[in-house]
Amino acid sequence: MTRWAPSSKSDNGIHVSRQVLGAIVGALVALIVAALLHVNAYAVTRFMDDSTLYADGEAALVSTQLSLRTLSQAVLLAEDVVLGVADTSTADDALGEADRVLDSLRNRVANLDLDADSYEPAFTQADSVIAALERGDVTGAGSLLATETLDAYESLRDSIASSRDTSLGHLSNAEGLARRLGTIAGFLVALLAPAVAILVYWRIARRQLSNAHVQIDARLHAEKRVVQAKDEFIANISHELRTPLTSIYGFSEILVDQGLIDPDEAHTLISVINGESAELNRMVEDLLTSARAEAGTIAYNYTETDLAKETATVVKPLERLGVAINVDLPPLHLWSDQLRTRQVLRNLLSNAQKWGGHDIRVSGDKVGDLAAIVVADNGPGVPEDVVSRLFTRFIHEGDSPLTAGSIGLGLAVVKILVTDMGGTITYNRSDGWSRFMFTLPLASAGMESSRIAPPGDGAEAPVAVPADTGPA
Repeated sequence: MTRWAPSSKSDNGIHVSRQVLGAIVGALVALIVAALLHVNAYAVTRFMDDSTLYADGEAALVSTQLSLRTLSQAVLLAEDVVLGVADTSTADDALGEADRVLDSLRNRVANLDLDADSYEPAFTQADSVIAALERGDVTGAGSLLATETLDAYESLRDSIASSRDTSLGHLSNAEGLARRLGTIAGFLVALLAPAVAILVYWRIARRQLSNAHVQIDARLHAEKRVVQAKDEFIANISHELRTPLTSIYGFSEILVDQGLIDPDEAHTLISVINGESAELNRMVEDLLTSARAEAGTIAYNYTETDLAKETATVVKPLERLGVAINVDLPPLHLWSDQLRTRQVLRNLLSNAQKWGGHDIRVSGDKVGDLAAIVVADNGPGVPEDVVSRLFTRFIHEGDSPLTAGSIGLGLAVVKILVTDMGGTITYNRSDGWSRFMFTLPLASAGMESSRIAPPGDGAEAPVAVPADTGPA
């Protein structure tokens, strides 16, 4: 089965290339936006400047006409004074008005971008006319106004009109530029909005696709591990079941062939067959219990259980096989399933027999409303790196099981049963002894308050170890 490899070299190269391409596109878009903003700001500034120049040009043209008329009026009134048809004060007022309008014209022309040669002659001639009137040279003022001054004003008017028309052309250009910028901005908005939406959607889809690939890869890997674990389990259980079956079959063949010729030898063979049958029965029972726990179909029949009696029932077959077990239990009556309690004791003692030392001890005491039972042995104990997962099903190191039951179910079944019956199971190693302590409710407490935990409630409350539950 082909699996997607999210960290392949080619995918990394494509990913980097896409990142670079995305950075380039982003930089280009940023530059285009910056350029548009700059051009737009420049166009607005230029438009405002040209508008000001155009307005100043129009005002200067009006001032030129007004200045020429006030000069003409001052000359005419001066001539009327000479003719005796006007008074001197009226002529003086007209001359002052002409001088003020001329100053206003100077200020307006100063705001325009004109050469001095285009306006200085007009101002010089106007000053000469005013000076002649102030001297009383009315004839000279009239002659100067009608000839040189009029020509100078015409030239000034043409220069101002040319400046105004130039500003008007700039305004037209700025208006066209503004229209083009608006069109470009609208196009970019219309283009970038869908592009950004597509880019965002593409990134989201790509991320979802990447997550889907990772999940598929993880599932495939998990399925592969499940298949591998199943294969290892089938191989291990086949080997472990074959061992007692081989002994049972082989020794029963000897008995069938030779009969009971030698009673001692026959008794030995029958004892071995009985022990192997018990071990085979325990393995099958653990398998069924584990399967029922997985399906949630384990049934419990709670009764008052005599701990000492159940312990003796479990110890007796082991003693027939030559296993020495020291039992020191006070009278304790449990509120539990009798057969499941016996299964817990059998698994723990079988575990001590196979993997512990030659000295095995069973002790117990009351701890509040619970009975604490300890199965201890002086064997090498469990490796430190396995302690945290000691009660997990199918614990193996390579092809070798690490826990009792050979197929790695014994202690896991103990935890399931004890927890379902309202107790806890712990392991500790000290003073050269390995101790498995489990607790179960006492019969009095169980019947009075129904403190039995429902199946599946795996909370483990800390329980104090009684002082006399282990070897000194």
